[in-house]
Amino acid sequence: MRVLLTGPPAARARLRNGLVDAGIEIVAESAVPPDSATPHYIDAIVTATPRTGPGLKTRPPYDPASGSLAESRDVAAGRGEGLTPRELEVLALLAEGLPNKGIAHSLGISDQTVKFHVAAIIGKLSAANRTDAVRRAIRRGLVAI
Repeated sequence: MRVLLTGPPAARARLRNGLVDAGIEIVAESAVPPDSATPHYIDAIVTATPRTGPGLKTRPPYDPASGSLAESRDVAAGRGEGLTPRELEVLALLAEGLPNKGIAHSLGISDQTVKFHVAAIIGKLSAANRTDAVRRAIRRGLVAI
């Protein structure tokens, strides 16, 4: 996933390593979100806030054809699931075939937290189970195998 990282410099600095570690490519940074068309090569805009974590917001870029952010090409293409960076990390490990305990150990989180993330991923991808979630993610380019 290629993103535009926006927000105050200190907040962007705190978030940058986590995004890179999650396999998210930061193609540009800005103090403020764009108010016009976002280049086609950006998949999402990530806004870092002073309290980044729960305050992290990911949204698809502006689409001049529809005139709005919510109706961008990613949403129209079915790729605007709004997965968080942590969910993308979990998804990548799911694609490697790791069980919940293996994912928990790799990320330094509890099994219960992994279960929560897997359930969120399955819901956001409208998948039937974890295998179906990985299949859908691969088709949408969210993970590479």
